[in-house]
Amino acid sequence: MVEKVAVMLSRSVDALPTGGLWAYEPKLDGFRCLLSISEFGDVRLDSRRVKPLGRYFPEVVAAARLLPAGLVLDGELVVARGAGVDFAALQQRLRSSSSARAAKLATEMPASLIAFDVLDHDGRDLRPAQYDERRQVLEDVLREAPRRLGLMPVTTDPDAAGAWLRDQPPGIEGVVAKRRDQRYRPGARSWQKLRARSTAEAVIGGVFGTLERPEALVLGRYQRDRLRVVGRTSGLPLPARGELRRLLRPPRQEHPWPPRLPSSRFGQTPGIEIEYTQVAPELVVEVETDTAFEQGRWRHATKFLRLRADLAPGDLAIDAG
Repeated sequence: MVEKVAVMLSRSVDALPTGGLWAYEPKLDGFRCLLSISEFGDVRLDSRRVKPLGRYFPEVVAAARLLPAGLVLDGELVVARGAGVDFAALQQRLRSSSSARAAKLATEMPASLIAFDVLDHDGRDLRPAQYDERRQVLEDVLREAPRRLGLMPVTTDPDAAGAWLRDQPPGIEGVVAKRRDQRYRPGARSWQKLRARSTAEAVIGGVFGTLERPEALVLGRYQRDRLRVVGRTSGLPLPARGELRRLLRPPRQEHPWPPRLPSSRFGQTPGIEIEYTQVAPELVVEVETDTAFEQGRWRHATKFLRLRADLAPGDLAIDAG
């Protein structure tokens, strides 16, 4: 049976590849997870960084015990809500401090593992096998899958994959393209990922770096007359740094945010405080975002597009919920 291994990864692209042997799968907004069942029937759930997750998701572990021993699946842990998935609920599951609490949350907001690959089955290491062969084994294994275990949808039609991007069903972050003749390569970024993206406006409330050398922006929007942190940008392109350097000003009065912000505000692991440079919240920018927006903030870094001199900060109210 395959021991703990690095998972195969994807790299971001600007367009889906077409022509040739490609399979397309939706990218769900969840936790990447390896499910391993030993020859003795012991079940492990591990994050992509090999953090044990089984204690937090007992319903998935229980379901996995109904699968064959010696099986290793790669997939996405998700919590289904309505027609989509709820990443915030998934994060809440990791806060269960006891088995009783984990069992309670498993009933209130049950999770599922949606598998998209198989690494080991019936004593055979399938990583050297091509994608098409691994997919057939996966479909056979999960043909009558128990509840809390599912099979990731797949298509070989780029138009159908494009519809996932255009329609942006709830919980789909984008599309992952995989060569059908490729083996599973642990640690390699050989899959291609195209995120479903849109644009939005936000107020610059701070920068990473200095006013003279801004490297990235801390973004906010107003809620009930309060400027709320909604995310950050990725690294600014050089022309934008020069333009912003001429326009950014230090706060003229008390800033609405503390000098350090919790890392959870940027979709990172809670418990860390991040330093930044406060600026007068008077400039509006347009950014490119993906679909991972929950609890009033973008979980992933946004991409700076342009300044919006035609908009005032107060124009950007967010829902009061």
